[in-house]
Amino acid sequence: MTSTSPSTKSGRAPFKLVPLHAEGLERKLTLSFGFMSFIPILIVVWAMVCNIDLGIAIYPIVASAFIGYFLVARRMVKSMLLVAEKAKEIASGRVTGRIEVGESNEIGELARSFNRITQELEKKVDQLESSRQLVKRLLTRIGTAIISYEGIDHVLTLTIENTVAALEAQMGSLLLMDGEKQELYVKTMWGHDGHQVGQEGQRIKLGEGIAGWVAKEGRPMRSAGTPAALGIANGQEKKEGAVLCVPLKLRDRAIGVMAVLREDAARTFTDDDESLMASIGSQMAVAIENYRLNLDVERTYLETIMALALAVEAKDLYSAGHSKRVGYYASKIGEQLGVDKEMQGILNDAGVLHDIGKIGIKDEILLKPMPLTGDEAKIMEQHSIIGEAIVRPIRSLQKVVSLVRHHHERFDGSGYPDGLKGEAIPLGARILAVADAYDAMVTDRPYRKRLSVEQARAELHKQAGVQHDSVVVEAFLRFIDEKQERQAAALARNQQSV
Repeated sequence: MTSTSPSTKSGRAPFKLVPLHAEGLERKLTLSFGFMSFIPILIVVWAMVCNIDLGIAIYPIVASAFIGYFLVARRMVKSMLLVAEKAKEIASGRVTGRIEVGESNEIGELARSFNRITQELEKKVDQLESSRQLVKRLLTRIGTAIISYEGIDHVLTLTIENTVAALEAQMGSLLLMDGEKQELYVKTMWGHDGHQVGQEGQRIKLGEGIAGWVAKEGRPMRSAGTPAALGIANGQEKKEGAVLCVPLKLRDRAIGVMAVLREDAARTFTDDDESLMASIGSQMAVAIENYRLNLDVERTYLETIMALALAVEAKDLYSAGHSKRVGYYASKIGEQLGVDKEMQGILNDAGVLHDIGKIGIKDEILLKPMPLTGDEAKIMEQHSIIGEAIVRPIRSLQKVVSLVRHHHERFDGSGYPDGLKGEAIPLGARILAVADAYDAMVTDRPYRKRLSVEQARAELHKQAGVQHDSVVVEAFLRFIDEKQERQAAALARNQQSV
């Protein structure tokens, strides 16, 4: 038969000694009160009952009070003051350091709680600083993208990239509506490796899949899906993840969708994630629509000035086809000089538009059948400035503007409108000057007959280094030589066939 202690029989825990620093706050307060008040009162009562001199009783009273304060209350009070001081620092924003107390009771737990709060605050501060730097970089990159001609593409890519990062996703895409085919096509995509996903995106029928359903219904969707749900053609090979897709709505009409994917399917998107992305999507819809409207305006303006260029030539039968030929010659000179295809296109456009400012010159001066007087020549010289003003509003022709303005500058600095000299003249303008001069020489004019190709070649040689850049002249003459050789070879072949 086993013996049971009385404490076990009564159901109470057995008595055991606990270190003072591990005692609870209530027990410590009780001990402190006992040593500082209750025990001294008992000593006084005991001394009075037993007729003991109070001078002798004072010693145990002081000892009890000393024990109550210095061994129990003082350490507890210091810990509480330390916690209070740290709490004030946290409240004032100075979240540095940790609260170190040797208590294992409520005060210790309070200190540990403050330490956890401090750690969380420090993390939040670091996250806010990272977010601030991210926003700063984003604004810088968006600002650079906005001033470029294709700024909307850069802005959309940056938006997808940063939305993916903000939602801790690994992939994102933006798809736009093709109204004629009733399909969605990929405008831009972004992967978590920091690079744009290949643009060979698949087309998604309206109503099909997650993106198709969101576009058709105009409502967000949170679901599970592969990267194919984002319009990425190679996405079928990958496992499913968590997908969030929102419509890009404009006046209650979806013009596209934006979608992101987390590879961990267990990390589903929240209501806050959906709300954030829907807000971004609505802003993107407005930006895309504004860009489209601007393109329409610019396209209309471009068509108008092209019509003006034709109108200039329609005034003068002698100059019919001149601008088109100047553009052709300029692009061929650029090819001889090794410029890229984009620059060759710019040279062609500049050639077509170089004389558009003549629309602002009076017909009696523009069509005068004899050499112009000094005052008339000054008025005619204004056509390059007028042409610059006409072309400048079109973003797609910004690289043409300076060429239109400076195509009458001379290499020796005696040209107009700014008297630029040598390589201070834009290369494109130097190329236009040669192409313009050559075509003017080999075509009839109201005041003279055309020159032969050889006479025009001789004149270009004469003006090389004076009116024209020698390097540009040599490049053009190489093109003329190659053209004549091809024509001679073609003529020889035709004669042999006959």
